Amino acid sequence: MSATDVTRRTTAASLREASRASSPDAVDRIGAPKATPHRRRRTPHASEIAYFVVGTVLALLFIAPIVYILFRSFLPANADARGIGLDSLATLTLRNYTKVFDPSVDLRQNIVNSLIVAIAVAVLVALVSTLAAYALSKIRFRGSTTVFVLLLAPLVVPFQGLLTPLSIVLGKLGLLDSLAGVVLVLVTLQVPFSVFVMRNTFDSIPPELEDAAAIDGAGTGRILRSVMLPLAWPGLVTVALFGFMAGWNDLLSSVTFLSTDSKYTLPLALSSISTSFKIPGVPVIDPGLLTAVACVATVPVVVLFLALQRYYTKGLIGGSIK
Repeated sequence: MSATDVTRRTTAASLREASRASSPDAVDRIGAPKATPHRRRRTPHASEIAYFVVGTVLALLFIAPIVYILFRSFLPANADARGIGLDSLATLTLRNYTKVFDPSVDLRQNIVNSLIVAIAVAVLVALVSTLAAYALSKIRFRGSTTVFVLLLAPLVVPFQGLLTPLSIVLGKLGLLDSLAGVVLVLVTLQVPFSVFVMRNTFDSIPPELEDAAAIDGAGTGRILRSVMLPLAWPGLVTVALFGFMAGWNDLLSSVTFLSTDSKYTLPLALSSISTSFKIPGVPVIDPGLLTAVACVATVPVVVLFLALQRYYTKGLIGGSIK
């Protein structure tokens, strides 16, 4: 073997050793994986620590009333008079929830009424606000800004100040003491905010997408249905969720415009359950039963919110920032 061949083989062996040493799964002579340098853990900044502490404190402040109401719903009616503390854990009872779900208290029709109102308000609010917001955002016409401002005007008027004129209008339409009248009132009250959210949502969508669809021959309806709505879905879910909550939690409209027991919504029926007549003709509030009623009425909204939280957060942020 010549000296040239030996040199070539030595050089090739050296290159192979260098390639193995540079590979991520290289091993040392005894077969152990090659040690890799440890990353130094980053020390959190003071601003990050402050953000975490402040966020935790605010979260606890928001959660505390909910925890208290839930805890109070398992206490007897006289718990407030005796004082609520750690010793109240020994007096926990299911009496309040047992009374709410007692077979003699038939809430099935009231639940159906509330579902009808809530779903109808959610669907109508989503439909009306989407059409109005798209016209105000993408279809420019003279006076569009004035129309938008007029739509937002009801937001500055207290609902209590509208009860008398609304009663007169519903009476002339023949909608007093009907679920349709309650739905119409709630939709009217929810549309201004929903139009505001949906208009800003449509404004955040690049106009080039609409132009490209128009070039392809799509009409206004097709553009709204196939291009805009898939992108505005978070905003649409947000306004529908707000509409559902308004219909499900409504009490003032039901008290004002409904007078037949069979048409009562769930909040109205539960409010009557939470009172007892210990003194003839004088209603006395049962605090434990009242908090249990509040917890029961909150469950569907909480479940719906948790299920749609992802869309709700995106829609609320996108609809509030132009």
